[in-house]
Amino acid sequence: MSDFSRAPLEVLQASLQKGYVGLHVEQGVPILDRDLNLQHDLLAATARSLFARYVGDGLAAAADGFAVTALPSGQNSEDFRIAAADGGPGSFLVGGIEVTIPTAVNYSGQAGVAALTTPGAPQPDPRVDTVYLDVFLVDVDGAADPELTNALDVGMQTSIRLRPAWVVRVAEGAPLPDPPAGHNFCVLAELGRPRGVDTIEQSMIKDMRQPGLTMSDLVRRVAVIERVLLVPAFGPIPFSPPRALVNQTITINGANFTVGGSTTVLFGDRPATLVGTSSATQLQARVPPEVVPPATAFVDVPITVRNAGGSVTSDDTFRAARVVPAPQFATPAFPPNGPEGQPIALKGTNFGWPPVKVRFEGATTDSSPVGTPTDTQIDVVVPGDLTQPAETKDVHITVTTAGGSITSTAVFRIIGV
Repeated sequence: MSDFSRAPLEVLQASLQKGYVGLHVEQGVPILDRDLNLQHDLLAATARSLFARYVGDGLAAAADGFAVTALPSGQNSEDFRIAAADGGPGSFLVGGIEVTIPTAVNYSGQAGVAALTTPGAPQPDPRVDTVYLDVFLVDVDGAADPELTNALDVGMQTSIRLRPAWVVRVAEGAPLPDPPAGHNFCVLAELGRPRGVDTIEQSMIKDMRQPGLTMSDLVRRVAVIERVLLVPAFGPIPFSPPRALVNQTITINGANFTVGGSTTVLFGDRPATLVGTSSATQLQARVPPEVVPPATAFVDVPITVRNAGGSVTSDDTFRAARVVPAPQFATPAFPPNGPEGQPIALKGTNFGWPPVKVRFEGATTDSSPVGTPTDTQIDVVVPGDLTQPAETKDVHITVTTAGGSITSTAVFRIIGV
């Protein structure tokens, strides 16, 4: 029995819960066994955690081991084989701990495992059993390894060793259970066992092992993690409004904007000043005056957000302008006629500068656009208070934006209904 001031696993679990990743021993103080043990255990736990989260559980490339296979007929009643690799030991990574199976063993040949049972009513048919690998560390002391007794010098045991150990277990009719402290579980296979059948055939075994854990696979997984957690990304509406004058402030929407504490916004290739309080999902940026070239009224540019994790450039372009251009009708500007209550499309340029209003000649109120106007189109509903049933009326249409107003030269014929 090893002698510790406190159980190392207990100290490690308490430290991990507090978020500790290391320790520093102070000068001129007693050296405690639990401090030295914790220093090792924190380093090992951190390494195992990194492997578990960013590499995963499974087999290395070109490796094999711990395959669940059927035993020959006559030997396969409530039993199966746990195979090693062809020609030698097999290995498997679980929770950042690599374990090895030197030769094939039968499930029932393991110490301390529960005997398998035949599925019966009222269990499902087939019953799906989860075969899983239980990996943990065991203490090795002087009783198991005489070298640890230090017989040639101090003549006493001063430390123990930790060795990976494993057991293959089965959760009958249940998914993978939660592991207790100090244990790591990984699914090896599923058994689809018919009701009333005590044998385990190869056709009932579904291999669930993850193969091919390599550095290239690690790079791929890390790249996915970076995109999700670090690299900035735009939201469905990347920025609002989609156009503005220089020196005006717009809102940029997305995720991961403030990772690393340093965020840069570019309009085209021109840096913008951030105003207000930045958050992971929203930035306020002032349109840089120099983004619009001299002697140019406006320019369409993408917006880029950069942080410590990377950068993202918008698919949509943003229109920056020195002055708001006046709206203009296209030719033709709208359909020649339409019944009241029907939506029609007004065509032109510079229609997207809010606030946008549409007035049909003779109407006492403006007609609100349907949806969001673009620079080239405004959808609007023909008002229903300008005509009587079966009556027609020719009217001009006026569009007003932040850049001014324009009244059509052509007329639109409203058909009363």
